[in-house]
Amino acid sequence: MNIAVHAELDAIDLEICWSRLIAIADEAGAALKRTSFSTVVRESNDFACVILDVTCRLIAQSSLSVAGFIGTAPLSMKRMLEFIPRESLEPGDILFTNDPWIGTGHLPDSTVAMPVFRDGEIVAFVLAIAHLSDIGGRPWSADANEIYEEGIRFPVVKLLAAGELNQLAMSLLMANVRVPAQVRGDIEAQIVAVELAGRRLVELLDEYGFSNLHRMAEGIFRASNEAALKEIRAIPPGVYTGTVESDGWDEQLRIAAAITISPERITIDYQGSSSQSRFGINESYNHTYAYTIYPFKCMLSPSVPNNDGFTRLFNVIAPEGSIVNCRDPAPVNARHLVGQLLQAAIFRAMAGVLPDRVQADSGTPHWNVLLRGVDESRSFATIMFFNGGVGAMRDQDGASTLSFPGNVSNTPIEVAENVAPIIFRSKRLLVDSGGAGTRSGGLGQVTSFESRWPGIMRASLLTERTRVPAGGLMGGAPGKLGQVRKNGTALEQAKGIIELREGDLLEFRTPGGGGYGGASSPSSPPLSGH
Repeated sequence: MNIAVHAELDAIDLEICWSRLIAIADEAGAALKRTSFSTVVRESNDFACVILDVTCRLIAQSSLSVAGFIGTAPLSMKRMLEFIPRESLEPGDILFTNDPWIGTGHLPDSTVAMPVFRDGEIVAFVLAIAHLSDIGGRPWSADANEIYEEGIRFPVVKLLAAGELNQLAMSLLMANVRVPAQVRGDIEAQIVAVELAGRRLVELLDEYGFSNLHRMAEGIFRASNEAALKEIRAIPPGVYTGTVESDGWDEQLRIAAAITISPERITIDYQGSSSQSRFGINESYNHTYAYTIYPFKCMLSPSVPNNDGFTRLFNVIAPEGSIVNCRDPAPVNARHLVGQLLQAAIFRAMAGVLPDRVQADSGTPHWNVLLRGVDESRSFATIMFFNGGVGAMRDQDGASTLSFPGNVSNTPIEVAENVAPIIFRSKRLLVDSGGAGTRSGGLGQVTSFESRWPGIMRASLLTERTRVPAGGLMGGAPGKLGQVRKNGTALEQAKGIIELREGDLLEFRTPGGGGYGGASSPSSPPLSGH
């Protein structure tokens, strides 16, 4: 990455400082991953660590990160400070919330934030965000009708005050989850991560003799801003529109994006999208904002590390009460089933002006199954991820069984069998599931497992594209639909909670990605710009 001279740091010092900041975020991420208790963090990498400056602007992120967490972190920190002002913070304080309208959009995500002090002044904020394996209420599912069913909800609290653990907050959480040791272990791993990042930041400032991060941050922001603006100004100004449809719950949903390109800014307006649902597939604004910016990062400046110099160029408008900006207390537990489809509407809108940078619809969102069993002597809860095929691009086929844009990993079967009473019977690529075209969409997968739990195991299914396929682009064909089968019979409703008895076989056939180019296909919606 070439960086011009900015502020008081020359190009070499800026490059070194930038790399050091990313390394600090990566070290914090590695500590979180190594010390976590659950497979959702340790194996599926459903977490992120970020560094913000004193005004809550994103400076650096961990390389292994969930895209949505990166985009929500600055918004979350600003909201957290509305409840606990920075003037009331002191060394050793660590804040916590899982409120969907403050954090990342649903209750299972724990947002842990710490102010970093140097010489009595706050110089930065560090955040560790992770998906917890349980949060009480209904298991992670899409079938709740209000957020109160979905689990325990914490406002912004001091989880640690001057280094002392808030025993009441922790006790309340532990009393409301099914696997308290696992949940506590993951939260303590988040605490380890932010404390480590805070120490490393102070060490960096001491080494360079800086009183704060301002000089580093401004140089980083300017470099990223210039790189992004150069790409934006190469796009013809105008308004470009795209839509995508999804299964929804009881009826199909529509996401509509109108993208206004100007030389200095991009505005994305979701006016015309479906109204919020009575089921838990709704998006809160923070999550919509994050997954709106991410596809533009992929198109415009993928090689430049993400920070405020890029994100400040976007304005996201999401009508309140819509599927992309629901009102409290709407259910939101499965909000990724909508949020991870935003990229499809954006890519479709930009296909006419950036044909070499967009991709066809992916077989996303990633699929999840949460397994839970309870009897008199023991209980378990675990989450597994299964990915579909990625959409094709003009110059390459879509990747098979990868998560886009969620960026989480498939759960290894050896790990899953070790933590849950199941045995896998198959795991293979789903042949011919990618859409045809000049370039083919990525393949989905077939994965099946048998219950070995002596009682009733409850399986919460979070799936998408079982009724509406991943569409192709520029005449490419759609990918094959996904399907869930229980004992060989396809489920009519592949979302929600089902029961498995010992010996029952559950099979997942994840959807394929759309193809790019070729004969005209009705699955490819019209693209427009003016």
